[in-house]
Amino acid sequence: MRETLFIRLGATEQVSWLLDGEAAQFGAGTLAEAAVVAAGRQVVVLVPGADVILTRVAVPTRNRARMAAAVPYLLEEQLAADVDETHFALGERDTEGQVAVAVVSQARMDAWLARLAEAGLYANKLIPETLLLPYQAGEWSLLIEPEAVTLRTGVQGGMAFDTANAVFMMQHALAEREVKPTAFWVWLAGGTTTAMIPDEPGVELISDVLDVPPLAFLVRRAHDPAIIDLLQGQYSRRERLGKVWRPWRPAAVLLAVWAVLQFGITFYHYRELRAEEGSLRNEVARIYLQTFPDAKRVVDARVQMEQHLAALRGGDGDVGGFVKLLAAVAAGLDGVDIDHLSYKEGEINLALTISDLQALERLKNRLGSETHMTVEIQSATTRNDRVEARIQVKGGRS
Repeated sequence: MRETLFIRLGATEQVSWLLDGEAAQFGAGTLAEAAVVAAGRQVVVLVPGADVILTRVAVPTRNRARMAAAVPYLLEEQLAADVDETHFALGERDTEGQVAVAVVSQARMDAWLARLAEAGLYANKLIPETLLLPYQAGEWSLLIEPEAVTLRTGVQGGMAFDTANAVFMMQHALAEREVKPTAFWVWLAGGTTTAMIPDEPGVELISDVLDVPPLAFLVRRAHDPAIIDLLQGQYSRRERLGKVWRPWRPAAVLLAVWAVLQFGITFYHYRELRAEEGSLRNEVARIYLQTFPDAKRVVDARVQMEQHLAALRGGDGDVGGFVKLLAAVAAGLDGVDIDHLSYKEGEINLALTISDLQALERLKNRLGSETHMTVEIQSATTRNDRVEARIQVKGGRS
């Protein structure tokens, strides 16, 4: 499970943070400094309770989408701000049909998220610190700090105010309640006292001095199911990613179209090349069969032709293959016109024209003596004062 970094925002640029792991690590400074610690960790941001109104409203539906649509207009008369400029985050719905709602201005939400983004931070949760105080049914919990008082009055109810107005706000909160709390649980931080807590008959006052930083005290209940995450609706992860994605959507569509076209063109060329390759293979096979008519089966025309050519180049007799045989014969053919030449299985057949029969006989003897091959005159015909003859020269088989 990933470690969690809790960051507590305040009125100033300075923040405090706590890394919740095997050994808790505290820190204070700027958000940029907190961002260094946040790398690779889940980030939960605590926002001041004074900026968030916690209230309840009766909603005649259990459908969350319909609740979200109806709540702003059900609360419109209770709010001084325009509902179109206000963000509403839904909590739990009780048995009487009332839904807890956290109300905060959109400007404040935007400012918080902008501060985080500027420091390179992404909040997985954004929660009002009011709901992080301990809660027991019928009792109120207070955290008193030098500059502010945080009060939790219900499962998903409470408020926060500055210490200068604490007495008035406490008296006002008590006056609005038909059923008074049975006890005030007060935690004191930074040398504060309980002097601002009104003396209410029948209400027990129990106080304790914090021995840890306020942030460490608050995050103990960070996984309480009663917490309302403000990152809902237009501030949900999906919507925030959508805002980032939306400006790039036309470009992405064009890129997708381009990719499809490129694939189509490439596939078309591929089909063309495959067809051309098939035609070339067929042509090679045709030429192979034409060149080597004794071949009965074409498995791989190119390889078979290379094998035949290798045999023609190499051969296996005393004289050698076709190339060697032809070279030996050619050396004795000075002054002879070659009309046709063919080669088969170690034999060269020549159709030639020579000056006379005596010259033909001399050619036969010269080839036989110089090449040590068998030379046979197969035919000789005198025509136009020249002799047309056919000679067979036998060398080793190839």
